Amino acid sequence: MFRFEKEQKVWDFNGTKIGGQPGEYPTVLACSIFYNKHEIVLDDKTGKIDKAAAEALWNRCQELSDLVGIPHFIQILAEYPAAFESYFSWFDSIDNKTAFLMDSSVPAALAHACKYVTEVGLAKRAIYNSINGSILPENIEALKNSDVDSAIVLAFNPADPSVHGREKVLVEGGVAGQAKGMIPISEECGITRPILDTAATPLGLGSGSAYREILACKALHGYPTGGAYHNMTVAWTWLKRWKGSKKNPSALAETLKGKDTYLKQLLHHYQGGSIDSVIQAAWSAPDIGCNLVASTLGADLIMYGPIENVEPMITAQSYMDIVTLEAVRPLGIDVKADNHPIFKLI
Repeated sequence: MFRFEKEQKVWDFNGTKIGGQPGEYPTVLACSIFYNKHEIVLDDKTGKIDKAAAEALWNRCQELSDLVGIPHFIQILAEYPAAFESYFSWFDSIDNKTAFLMDSSVPAALAHACKYVTEVGLAKRAIYNSINGSILPENIEALKNSDVDSAIVLAFNPADPSVHGREKVLVEGGVAGQAKGMIPISEECGITRPILDTAATPLGLGSGSAYREILACKALHGYPTGGAYHNMTVAWTWLKRWKGSKKNPSALAETLKGKDTYLKQLLHHYQGGSIDSVIQAAWSAPDIGCNLVASTLGADLIMYGPIENVEPMITAQSYMDIVTLEAVRPLGIDVKADNHPIFKLI
């Protein structure tokens, strides 16, 4: 463990603080809701949802956050402007404090989200996701004209996934025709609370540099830093191949034909276990572990994916935060938060 020489910025979202030296504040987790094919979404165009089920999922996150001392943001995904409005309205009706990430693969929907949260007074809780090399002029203008002052700033460089390449994107630009770096663009957009995202990439495509970039972001810029490291396992072709086989009997049969296949060995080891339970057990380990690697390197924000994964993730993160704090105390760093796992679970 270590401490950074550069001053580390801390952003305050209605009492949830993110950033600082490793160990000073508990890691913030962000869970995804209303993602593609999420069963609680009844109409993804209008944003009609099973409100009771959605509220129960979020309440579980809050209950566990209160219990262990690891705070949560919520990542709201939508592809249509009307859906964003519906989701934001629903969330504000059950929680008028917690920050939320606005995320979409449709630029026009994100631009509309900026305008809407400004109109209804939710902009100071909103985090734009994300300012990246593909951001359109229309979205830059939408951010400039909004009251949103926080954004995920992505260090993704498809041409050069090294730490140097990622830093070039943040500072100099040159990706997808962008003349400026992502940090300068964010400043022009009025973003005063940037959160740097080290851009998790699939195994074999610079994933190791996504972790090293945590150190670079904290050491060079001093801003809160993190990412969606579970994307590394989601994009792991080998793991996806046999995970997906449980829903395809013929593929599963073909997999089990092979000699000494990993899945075959697992089934032999867990005699009597179902295909589902064995595959889930093997999948969950790297899915959680990839985030803990980021935590050991100083990540302040972990976007861990589906909200249903809160139990294993928050348990593992609580352990990691306690270990980190114990490790940095000899370096002159101590906790600055009253609500930390070390006070809850030890």
